[in-house]
Amino acid sequence: MLGLIGLAALSFGQTPAAPQNEPGTAPQPTEFTSLHKSLLLPGWGQFSEKHYVEGAIFASAAVFSLVQVLSFNRKGNRYYGKYQDAAAVEEVMLFRELTEKYDTRRNQYLLLTAGIWAVNLIDIYVIVKRKEKREKALQLKLEHVGDKELAVSLGYRF
Repeated sequence: MLGLIGLAALSFGQTPAAPQNEPGTAPQPTEFTSLHKSLLLPGWGQFSEKHYVEGAIFASAAVFSLVQVLSFNRKGNRYYGKYQDAAAVEEVMLFRELTEKYDTRRNQYLLLTAGIWAVNLIDIYVIVKRKEKREKALQLKLEHVGDKELAVSLGYRF
């Protein structure tokens, strides 16, 4: 998770493809894109691209898995405290097994959360690429030029 946050922080800097600034001028920051939004919160990028169902699925899945992580962590910690305070061998064994059980489930949900995050990023990447591909197609523009003139232009981007 910290790696994803670090990657997000690095991606907000100046991109290598951006033109170099004149000496003494401040670098131009990159815009906050849908990919950046989904990197921070799963589903946010999908919502900003008007893919509401996908956004709701990713956001709710991420929230659910994080709640499970916290829940199993709390249960594991509670049984670990009981394990440390136990006097009888049977209690020690029982509380140790319960601690390991809840810690294992917590770790499984942590992996699930990371998987949701990764699939979310792949999904928003595909959405953005599809959108860019549509923008590169044939375009017909009607523009207002001056006070009484109208211009029609036909273009194709590739």
